[in-house]
Amino acid sequence: MRRAFPCIESAWQAHRDELRGFLIRHSGDQDTADDLLQSVYTQALTHRQQFCKLDSPRAWLFRVARHQWIDQQRRDRRWTDQPPPEIAEESPPTSPLVSLINCIEHAMPHLEAKDRDILRRCDLEGLRQADYADDHGLRLPATKARLRRARQRLRQRLIAQCGIVFDEKGDICCHRADRG
Repeated sequence: MRRAFPCIESAWQAHRDELRGFLIRHSGDQDTADDLLQSVYTQALTHRQQFCKLDSPRAWLFRVARHQWIDQQRRDRRWTDQPPPEIAEESPPTSPLVSLINCIEHAMPHLEAKDRDILRRCDLEGLRQADYADDHGLRLPATKARLRRARQRLRQRLIAQCGIVFDEKGDICCHRADRG
């Protein structure tokens, strides 16, 4: 079957995951976000003639997503006097990992000292694993295994403490910062 509007499909493929993350962060619920995401896609199809002439389909999709979220809040009577979420302009989105720094800082003291040390040195300070191995009298494979286990323990701590949410690919999409 031939797609009648490849401009919509290409824009959708390029921005769908980013839109979903935006909607999950603001709705707090994956199912609600998926429903809203479907509404955004429907709007693009409904306005297909105008959509295909847009200079910035990303901005249009985010504007529609924001309005869908506001409408959902109003329908659910959860709307408050807080302003609706702002949408970044054409700048690249901030990674959810960047916003996790406070949560990571609160989680680190709960890890064992050897886990904290290897995570801080290799992941946060950027020390090469080979250099860490040399500094601690370890072989590189042992260092890699130790770092992997420390990351797994940190991941479990962040899931429990910060309520992180993963997307379909297993990447962190968002978290609840109020749990740090």
